[in-house]
Amino acid sequence: MSAASRDYGGGALDALGKVCADAQQVFEAAGFAPVDPGSVLGAEDLLDLYGEDLRGRAFVFDGGQGRDLCLRPDLTLPICRHHLNSGAGEARYVASGPVYRRPLGDETAPAQFLQIGCERFGDSDAARTDAETFHMVADALRAAGVENFAVETGDLGVLFALIDAAAIPERWRVRLKRHVWRPERFAALLTDYASEDSDDPGRHALLKAIGGLEAGEARAAVERLLALSDVTHVGLRSPDEIAERFVEQAADAKAHPLPREVVEAIEAAATMNAPSGEALARLRDLSRAAGIDITAALDRFEARLTHLDALGVDAASLTFDGEYGRNLEYYDGFVFEMYDAATAEREDRRAAQLAGGGRYDGLLSAASKAFGLASVAGTAIGAAIRPEAILAIREGRV
Repeated sequence: MSAASRDYGGGALDALGKVCADAQQVFEAAGFAPVDPGSVLGAEDLLDLYGEDLRGRAFVFDGGQGRDLCLRPDLTLPICRHHLNSGAGEARYVASGPVYRRPLGDETAPAQFLQIGCERFGDSDAARTDAETFHMVADALRAAGVENFAVETGDLGVLFALIDAAAIPERWRVRLKRHVWRPERFAALLTDYASEDSDDPGRHALLKAIGGLEAGEARAAVERLLALSDVTHVGLRSPDEIAERFVEQAADAKAHPLPREVVEAIEAAATMNAPSGEALARLRDLSRAAGIDITAALDRFEARLTHLDALGVDAASLTFDGEYGRNLEYYDGFVFEMYDAATAEREDRRAAQLAGGGRYDGLLSAASKAFGLASVAGTAIGAAIRPEAILAIREGRV
C-alpha cells in the first residue's frame, strides 16, 4: 500500500524543483502570468462541473455551517475562479502546486501529487490557440528533460457538432449530449434510437399513431383516452402529467428509428481511432454520406492541423481517438494527452501520463454560476503537466 503523499528532501527535492522550474519557464516565456489559486473549493456546485472520474476521486469534507468543501482535484477550476474574480477578458495564467485525488481501486498512486497548470482565456482563433497550446506543452516537457513521448488527441467538438446538426428530436439531442461523457450510456441510447423493436407492439403502434398528430390534437387524444379509461391518477401523477408524458413518448415513437447512416456517423465519430489526417478525411466522408453538415467543426479540425504543421509538428500522423476526453465533463473541443509509451505498456496509462489538456469553452459560464458570480461566456483551453511523473520516468522509477 502506498503512502498518501510522497516526501521530498535533499537531492530529490532539488531535482523535482528543477523539473518544475524548467517547465514553468516555458509558460512564463509565452506570456502566462504566475498565479497561486486556493486549494479549497465549495463542493456542492463545483463537483457537478467535473466528470464522474474526478467526482468519485475528490476529497470532500465538512466545512462547518452545513457547507461541504473539497480539496482541489486539479488546478483548472481554481484558476478559473481567479480569472472570473479578476474581471479580465483575455488572459493567460500558469500555476503549480499539489492537487488531491483518491486512488482508484488497487492503484498505488499517492492521493496528493504536483501539477503545473496553464490556462488561456478569451482567445479569438480556436484552431491556432489549440495548436499553440499543444506545442507549448510539448516544449515544456522537453525543457523538463523528456525528449520522447507518445501523443493521443481527440476532438469532442466534432461529436457535439454531429449531434447538433443531425435531424433528430430535440429531446434525443439533449439526452445524447448529456451522456457524451458516459460512453456506455451514450452507445445504449444510440442503439435504442436506431431500433424499432418493442416489447409491447400495441403500445408502440398507439404511440406512433398519436405522434403523427399535431401537438394540440395529440394532447386532446390522450386526454380523451384517459377520460374513457376513468384514469384519475397513476402513482403521484395527475391526468395532466400523464398526458404530457404520453405525448412526449409519442413524439419519440414517431421519430423511431433514426436513419442508419446518421447513427453510423455518430458512432464512428465517437469511436474512431486513426491518424489525424486520415480521421479528418473519414469524418468528412461520413458526414456527407449521412447528410449532416458539420463543415465548420471539420474546417476547424483541418485549420488546427495546418497550424500544428507550421509549428513543426507532423500533425497528420498524430493519433486521433474519438473516445479520448470523454471522462471529464468540462471538455468540449480539442483534447490531447502526452504519455510515456513504455510505462503505459508496462503499467497503465494513468501512471504513464506526463501531460494532458484541452478546450473547455462551456465551463466558464457554468463555473461563474457555481461561484455565485455574474454569468460569463468565453473561450478557454488549458493543460496540466505532472512533474513527479516526469521525474520518476526520467529516473526509471516507474
